[in-house]
Amino acid sequence: MSDAAPKRGAGPFSGFEFMLAMRYLRARRKEGGVTLIAIISFLGIMIAVAALIAVMSVMNGFRHELLTRLLGVQPHVYVYAPAAADMDRGELADAIRDIEGVRQAGPVAIGQALVTSRRGAAFAQVAGVRANDLRRFDLITGDNGAREAGGGLVQGNADTFGEGRNGGNEIIIGSAMAATLGVNAGDEVTLLAPRGAATPMGVLPRPKSYAVGGIITVGVQDLDQILAYMPIEQASLFFNRPAGGDFIDVRIEAPDDPDAIKAAIEAIAPPNTLVLDWRGQNEAFWNALQVERVAMRLILSIVILIAALNIISGIVMLVKNKTRDIAILRTMGASEGAVMRVFLISGATIGVLGTVFGIAIGLLVVTFIGPIQDFVSWASGVDIFNPDVYSLYRLPARLDWGEVAYVSVWGFAMSLLATIWPSWRAGRMDPVEALRNE
Repeated sequence: MSDAAPKRGAGPFSGFEFMLAMRYLRARRKEGGVTLIAIISFLGIMIAVAALIAVMSVMNGFRHELLTRLLGVQPHVYVYAPAAADMDRGELADAIRDIEGVRQAGPVAIGQALVTSRRGAAFAQVAGVRANDLRRFDLITGDNGAREAGGGLVQGNADTFGEGRNGGNEIIIGSAMAATLGVNAGDEVTLLAPRGAATPMGVLPRPKSYAVGGIITVGVQDLDQILAYMPIEQASLFFNRPAGGDFIDVRIEAPDDPDAIKAAIEAIAPPNTLVLDWRGQNEAFWNALQVERVAMRLILSIVILIAALNIISGIVMLVKNKTRDIAILRTMGASEGAVMRVFLISGATIGVLGTVFGIAIGLLVVTFIGPIQDFVSWASGVDIFNPDVYSLYRLPARLDWGEVAYVSVWGFAMSLLATIWPSWRAGRMDPVEALRNE
């Protein structure tokens, strides 16, 4: 009696199965149709994955640019404290600034006015702010991408804003408004408030002259046309607003997720304080951004699915061409699962390679989006991204590694699913019937 241990067959996904799968993908000349379909499937998945990464990165870039410019002038969190609270809005703002994740907080008084000069007139949305708060704004400091987005002071400075007699009579206006009025830093403009002093003739508009202390740009034409800042003390008097402002302007480190900051503010704020974030104040705009992002991801994911379906045709043809090989493998003892795994590996290899190369091409496109834009403009002779139209000098692209991970998983999953049915049919093939048909 022999003491030798019985030999055990190769386990699932063994080297033998991988060897057969790779051999089948390298079809002979008379089976070139299989190779052609495999190449087409590979190119389809590669292009679809690269397109998804590039398009989603460009959309993320536009979203980042838009939010950077919008939130550069708009509060991230609005705090409406009651006027009769135990602490005034200035004290509450200082307490809010100490919360972790808050970059700046200060009271704001809002008013509308007609701004006139010798050369023109413009409507202004005037924000009265404290001098120290203004100097912390991203548009003034250039932090958090404000300078990269094209924002900042164009003329003048904020050093004397709200300081002394002259500084107290200074305002900072948007660049488009300055162009409409034909003024520069140091020139004088007149503000006309619709709600003035009560007289026997009725309520008359209140005019007052101010010096232009600085000219600022957000990088968005519509905002630069109406933007104006003045010291909060002047705004409260000129617009007949509360001395502590209308609300507290809070800027935070992560404006995309303000819920934790809102909860912290509510914990220290007086009773009946209303705390809102910019998403609620711009709900339609925020929802449009979210829907657009989800819809674009869904559409491009379907493109990857369609490209992966080509694998079915390739594997079906491969199974048909290898019917005799399958029958011989089965008669030699190969199980249904082993045969199925051979063709599953063949199809998955096409999907994995297509996804990997697609990710590489997508990352290259995002990295070199500027030179690619310049080359296309040079080759076509047309400025495909006119800054006069889009208010941006470069096609923005911002890579999100979460999107890359999603694309990787989706591309591989669709390739695997497309391979399962023809691989299962190959494994279920009857060797006797296969040889008889041969």
